[in-house]
Parts: sequence; C-alpha cells; structure tokens
Amino acid sequence: SSHGRQYLLRIHRSDYHTKTAIQEELSWLSHLSKKGMSVPTPVASRRRDFVISVSHPDGELERNCSLFRWIEGRFIGKSIQPSHLYKVGEIIAELQANTPHKRTTARRYWTAEGLVGSAPKFGSLDSLAGIRPKQQKIISFARKLVFKRLKQFEEKFPNRQGLIHADLHFGNILAIGDQLGAIDFDDCGFGFHAYDLVIPLLSAEAILGEKSQNRLPEYKDALLRGYTKTQSWDKYDEVIYPFLITARKLLMLGWLNSRSDNPRLRKMLGDSVDRALKHIKLEYGY
Repeated sequence: SSHGRQYLLRIHRSDYHTKTAIQEELSWLSHLSKKGMSVPTPVASRRRDFVISVSHPDGELERNCSLFRWIEGRFIGKSIQPSHLYKVGEIIAELQANTPHKRTTARRYWTAEGLVGSAPKFGSLDSLAGIRPKQQKIISFARKLVFKRLKQFEEKFPNRQGLIHADLHFGNILAIGDQLGAIDFDDCGFGFHAYDLVIPLLSAEAILGEKSQNRLPEYKDALLRGYTKTQSWDKYDEVIYPFLITARKLLMLGWLNSRSDNPRLRKMLGDSVDRALKHIKLEYGY
C-alpha cells in the first residue's frame, strides 16, 4: 500500500461458506486481534464492512472477498520440537477461551454430524471414488462406529464444544520471533474442543515420519501440557481423543474425494484410503 503495509486479499470459494459464515470467522479474528493474539487481522472497508461481494464482468457467480493485514513470519518445517507442540497447546487454549459472546449459527461444522455423519462437511464417506466394495464397507463401518461414540460424547458433554480453529496443522502455524501465531481460519467453526488438538499432533506425525514415531507420546504430552495450563482435560477427553483422530483421518478422505477431478489429489486419495484402512484395523480390529 502507499503506507508501506502489506495485505492479503482472500477471494472466497463460492461453494464453501455463506456470507454469514465468513462474517462469523472475521468477527472472531477481529475479537482475537483486539486481545493481542498473533492472528490475521481483518481490514474493514470504508463502509465498515469486512466482506465485500464482487460480480465478475463476464457474468460469473458473485464472489465474496475479504482483506487482512499481512503477518510476517516463517514456517517451522522439519525442525519441529516438543517445545513447539507445547506452544501450540497454549495457543489452542487461548483461542478457545477467547470467543465472541454471540452464538455461532452458520459454522456448526465440526460436530459429530459434520465430521462423520451421513452428510459431513467435506463430503460423503460412504461413496468414495475408485475403491473396492470391501474397502468401502470397512470405511463405512468405521464412520458409523465413530459417529456413535462422538454423538454420545456430544450429548453427555455439551460444554466441551465451542468455536475452534479446526485446521491448526504446521502449515498454518507461523514462527514470529520467539512466539507462534495461527493463520488460515477458513475452516474454523463450532465443534469438539478436543478435535483442535488432533490436527497438530497428526501434522507432527506426518512431519516426523516413521523413524520418529516412538517420540509421538512425548509430542502429545507437550501439546497437552501447554493446553492444560488454562483449559481442562480429563479421562473422558482422553477416551474420546482416539475417536477424533479416526474422525480426522476419515474426514480427509471425504475432502480428497470431493476433489478427485485433480489427478494429484486422486492419487493421494488412494494412498490415504490405504493408511486409513491400516489405522482402522489397528484401532478396531476390523
């Protein structure tokens, strides 16, 4: 800009969020920015709007756009350590403790239904492309099993849900000096608090690779120590956590399946199905 500042323009997908849902995200980010957290700060227009709808001159569908102040930082990459997981745990706890008083209505995404229900947010899990009937049967079995357990937890502990980031992997975490910041709140929504702690651990697992799998308990412990400085975690959260891990793995199959027209993602779907089947066999013996 003319003032030497850098900004990020986001053109929202037309088929993912409603305008109300985008406004709920930006309202939360504005709230977090005022609390001094290192998150993208939305910039209002001269009319004080955070979301602007723009029509293409060629008659394409109207697209919603928003603007953010640029955050200068770096990605951690393969140098990830337990100390990073500790800080991520702190960030997640702070995010969950600082939500607007207004109820989330348009982003009720990461409930039992939104994760692994009959019509999950990222697409059906019961009709995946290019997999054998036996494989599909196992995937559908796991979906129904996990849905049942999450639904029971949801009904028993309604206060263990709220507004969450829902995608805080290490591609959405920036090192800003000695601190860490969270970016890309596009998937944020109402859901299980414990689900927020699944994504960074699975991200660390992917980065570490098979050679460092024995260190995962250490990384999980660091994540929970950071989180429980201010937020609670008990035996019930510990019991539901593995089911949320399975839910995440299944959810991503739906996401890849919805983009199977992309050759690269279609190949990733096949590989992810194989990993999911191994995980289901290990966890549930099926």
